[in-house]
Amino acid sequence: MANIGQYLLKEVFTPAKPARVSFINRNKINKRVVRALETPGMQIVVYGHTGSGKTTLLENKLYEVYDKHIRTNCMIGSTFEQIILDAFEQLAEFYVDEVINNKKTKISSSLKINYLAIKASLGVGIEEVKGVKQKRILPPQLSPQNLGRLMGAAGYCWVLEDFHKVNEEDKIKLSQLMKVFMDMSDEYSDLKIIALGAVNTAREVVKSDGEMRRRLSEIKVPLMHDSEIKEILTKGENSLNVIFGTELKEKIAHYCNGLPAIAHKLAYLMCDGAAIRETLHKSQSYDFTESDLVLAVQEYIEEESDTIKHVFDNALTHNKGENTIRALFYTGQDCGNIDELFGYCKEFNIRIQKKPFRSYSRRAIFV
Repeated sequence: MANIGQYLLKEVFTPAKPARVSFINRNKINKRVVRALETPGMQIVVYGHTGSGKTTLLENKLYEVYDKHIRTNCMIGSTFEQIILDAFEQLAEFYVDEVINNKKTKISSSLKINYLAIKASLGVGIEEVKGVKQKRILPPQLSPQNLGRLMGAAGYCWVLEDFHKVNEEDKIKLSQLMKVFMDMSDEYSDLKIIALGAVNTAREVVKSDGEMRRRLSEIKVPLMHDSEIKEILTKGENSLNVIFGTELKEKIAHYCNGLPAIAHKLAYLMCDGAAIRETLHKSQSYDFTESDLVLAVQEYIEEESDTIKHVFDNALTHNKGENTIRALFYTGQDCGNIDELFGYCKEFNIRIQKKPFRSYSRRAIFV
């Protein structure tokens, strides 16, 4: 572990995990998150494009309100039952290991007995069907209300990562579970579910259960402004004693297209290419040049080459996708809003409707 005042490169630029050292406060959105976390009964959906900083934002703000939280990573095919079991088993650190938080939450003996009884029943709760893989089933005691009591008494909240990957039927059940937690907030004011997902996640929750509309905080994490991307780089400079310089920061921010994950990746590759693994001594400060950035971009493209090729191949297999790419090239601009780009389509007689144009242009932009 680095000494106080020193950092490892992997602690400063973190393209694949939440940022800590180089976390920047986005005041307006941060306040909304904290307010929703502090409001009893309020369930939360945080959504936005992949790489926009949803997880980093939430992870850093959670610790302002909660000492502990449970995280379940949803995957394609994750069932409601599997998600419930994952949360229940993570509560073992409180009810079995007796790891308590800074609030010194007292462990209720009756709830501990209840937890252990359910845990014991899970050991024999195996569904056996001929020709079908065995799977664990939820015991009757592990009802949504019981899970809410166990989680609420422990003072934990529950984060569902990649909520959008859950299938429709199980999303409906999870939305109903949110309502159960919401109704239990008189007794457990900190009890809540936070669903992290892609664009449109919030409307899917409301669609699943209309009663959630007034008691659901829908928080969109927008793409970052160039000034915010540059602030990440500035924090990295101060932490590692390196210099990106004004011009390189401008270029990196431009390449990122609002995605902080790309800024972290490029900065990491630049440092790694210069053999910078930790904070440099004051006398060893490193000043990055254009060639450092060029090498980092080339490395990034090589690492992502198959994904980039797939995106464009997918777009070009459809006439609408091909027309969208033609429109983007015809503009001769670095960027433009949808209305401006659609105007070019009309000017150059590129036949495409506005809705599919919006969809395909996003695919091309967010490679």
